[in-house]
Amino acid sequence: MERLDNQILEMLAQPKRLEELWRLLPGVSRQQIRQSVDCLLADGRIVKNKKNRLAQAEHFGCLAGTFLATEKGFGFVAPDDKEKPDVFIPPKACGGAWHGDHVLIRVQDEKRPPRNGLLRQEGEVIRVLERSRDEIVGAVQHRGKTCFLQPASKKYPDIILPKAHLNGAQPGDRVAVRVMFYGDGKLPPQAAVCKVFGENGTMQASIAAILHENGIVEAFPQQAAEQANQLGDSIPPDALRGRRDLRDALIFTIDGDSAKDFDDAVSLEPLENGCVLLGVHIADVSHYVTPESPLDSEAYRRGTSVYYPGHVVPMLPFALSDGLCSLVPDADRLAFSAFLEIAPDGHRRKAEFQKSVIRSKARMTYANVNKILDGDEALCGKYDFLVDTLGKMASLAELFRKRRMERGALDLEIPEAEITVDDQGEPIDLAYRARGRAEKLIEEFMLQANEAVAEFMDKQQKPAVFRVHESPDPEKLRVFAQFARPFGYRIDPGKPQNTKQFQAILNKAANDPRQRALPTLLLRSLARARYSEQNLGHYGLQAKYYLHFTSPIRRYPDLATHRMLQKALSGDAFTRTDYDFCENAASQSTTRELAADTAERDIDKLYIAAYMEQFLGQDFDAEVTGVQSFGIFVSLANGAEGLIRIDTLPGYFEYDDQKMSLTNRAGLQFTIGTQVRVRLVSASRASGQIDFALITQ
Repeated sequence: MERLDNQILEMLAQPKRLEELWRLLPGVSRQQIRQSVDCLLADGRIVKNKKNRLAQAEHFGCLAGTFLATEKGFGFVAPDDKEKPDVFIPPKACGGAWHGDHVLIRVQDEKRPPRNGLLRQEGEVIRVLERSRDEIVGAVQHRGKTCFLQPASKKYPDIILPKAHLNGAQPGDRVAVRVMFYGDGKLPPQAAVCKVFGENGTMQASIAAILHENGIVEAFPQQAAEQANQLGDSIPPDALRGRRDLRDALIFTIDGDSAKDFDDAVSLEPLENGCVLLGVHIADVSHYVTPESPLDSEAYRRGTSVYYPGHVVPMLPFALSDGLCSLVPDADRLAFSAFLEIAPDGHRRKAEFQKSVIRSKARMTYANVNKILDGDEALCGKYDFLVDTLGKMASLAELFRKRRMERGALDLEIPEAEITVDDQGEPIDLAYRARGRAEKLIEEFMLQANEAVAEFMDKQQKPAVFRVHESPDPEKLRVFAQFARPFGYRIDPGKPQNTKQFQAILNKAANDPRQRALPTLLLRSLARARYSEQNLGHYGLQAKYYLHFTSPIRRYPDLATHRMLQKALSGDAFTRTDYDFCENAASQSTTRELAADTAERDIDKLYIAAYMEQFLGQDFDAEVTGVQSFGIFVSLANGAEGLIRIDTLPGYFEYDDQKMSLTNRAGLQFTIGTQVRVRLVSASRASGQIDFALITQ
């Protein structure tokens, strides 16, 4: 059918009636042609005019794309054809489209220059092709005798809630509604309440709403929970058959202080040939979570564990994630081990993979390992059996990192704010997370294991779920190059593979407070990493082969990789089903990863705002981290970020989107990296919004 669609699309470069297509395609049934035409019309690739002539959308001055609403009533359409620029949609030309809808627009012939002098195409929505969502989150409000939903995002319109469809919700509740009618210009949209989260304005209701909006459910289906519980808490003897017994080997875990699910353990031993054998031992989740079982179906649906301060919504029930699969100390655990023979220069000479059984000798934390590496006498005495191995591991990790940087990998070490909560879940501290030698040690070892498995699967031409990071868009690099130029950098955006030009900036920016924004801007200029059934390489790591193998407790792609790797090692024949599974798992995992990232980021904002409530009215030194037409975003030394609204700034400011700056007539300019003094004026734990006011001399 796709072939026929493309054939008809090509024929409609010039307008034709349906009868003409029938004559031009004598070997195709009229029903098939009608179905293909209907499909092309639904996608917005072709358009029918008033004279019943069909043609490619562009022929009639139309194009299809995604409608992106703003809070001010107007919007933009991002065309399906990524080569085309966004089209401005004035407030009265939105045609009933909501944010995220797939729409068909008519583009005006003339172009109008906005204030910055750049030509801009305008258009109007003539048809909504597909609604992006039928569920909206917001607060129930009362106006006269009418209840309505005030959406959490101002990008959506208010929605009438008929009394018969309130389903127990009261004014002031935060709820999710299912849209029954999107409005037609004469009548407003209507919806039915489908979920009540609690009193609007509370952090608990906001968290519940964010999780729901991103499809994150804490409770497991009964069948999945029962299957997990039936596995017990110990390894059955028959599970050890055929496994390499490593229970006497010096293997241990290194994780964060608050970690409960331990995916990975490490070991290191010298070899007679002068090399060392690095062991990366990963929880063998695939032994327990079998294809198409209730546990597998739910893990696939979730895609990943979701973490926010003091909480985790796990991909697997706690009976597995914190119990039978977790590599806790002094307990037998099933593992999938990668044995990497490393030469003295850090080069990986060979790699072997084998199912194993291990018994971790210690549950080490990053903090304690960092102290041991710094020579802490008390900890060195307590863990004397690990001190020598940890020292050698740290040296090996530094060698790995040196080789990685030499091949052009980017060291995008963007500081992350870490929120500490008390036993009641209240935030009590906020600070940037420190990354010491221990964190980098584990990172380098996991990278080595992931690359080794990816190389093996690709060279064996076996199906797998690869972690890919494609080359950046030269246009985005051009914008970054323009911003970096005032700092003395000359970047060639046409040569994205020359990553050393970017690393030079990262190295210098790390030691210059004025340039702290550059790494974040560079990261925004790069493509987002994703999962794919094709090995497309990893730009940021400059790795030809890469996938995720090391965290199957909390990531579904790693679990999929374990299955495919074991099948390859066993010599079993792969089928079309395996290739389809990897393709589907890659797509689903990418989607769920994005949802988890969105939820974690939005919930973190609530906790940061809740922490900052205690400092209302206090003054801080801050740095501008973002500039928009409506104001400037600033960040404090502890990682809290907020907005200075443009209407609170002194004088009239002009926004320059090319230079990402705001400038008034007196010459006062704000751009990314500008140092300012601010006062905290509001912090909402319900919305995560933090507002500052500029302190002027």
